[in-house]
Amino acid sequence: MKKLAGILVVFMAVVMAACGNQSSDEPNQDEVSEVTFTEIISNIKDQVSAELKAEGVDDLSQTLQEADLKDTEDENSVADIWIEKMKLNPNLLAHGTVIAALMSVNADEIILLEAKDEDQVDELKTSLENELAGQVQTWKQYLPEQYEKVKNNKIVTKGKYLLYVTYTNPETIEKAFNDSF
Repeated sequence: MKKLAGILVVFMAVVMAACGNQSSDEPNQDEVSEVTFTEIISNIKDQVSAELKAEGVDDLSQTLQEADLKDTEDENSVADIWIEKMKLNPNLLAHGTVIAALMSVNADEIILLEAKDEDQVDELKTSLENELAGQVQTWKQYLPEQYEKVKNNKIVTKGKYLLYVTYTNPETIEKAFNDSF
């Protein structure tokens, strides 16, 4: 019996030592990786660029325009138009970018928002839902194939980040967003 107790004590000591010497290379489950708005939007742009290159478009700016929703210095800026259209309160934003089609015959829109505070995410989500309602109204009667994109729209939130996607392959943009974290 003493021999069994001794083996048990040695076994427990080995197990405890192994648990205590966890490699520093292994990620700690409690650590949350910090990601920046710039990293997320860069990942999204890389995904869009890759898809456009596959279609023979070399430069994102040939088919899409980009607007910084924090750039409201100029009167009648593109950002102001988007802010008004979405009924968005710009004071809630730490960052915001819209990537949208240059031509009004394409419903593509990718909007990434970062709330100043996580408590403001719901209000910002309402603004994105306003944009979706506007897209539905526009495309439902205008171009049926573009309306299909709108029907497949995705609005995703993660922490204080919000993503709005009306796009040919919204799942690829959502994946680029999620893979950023």
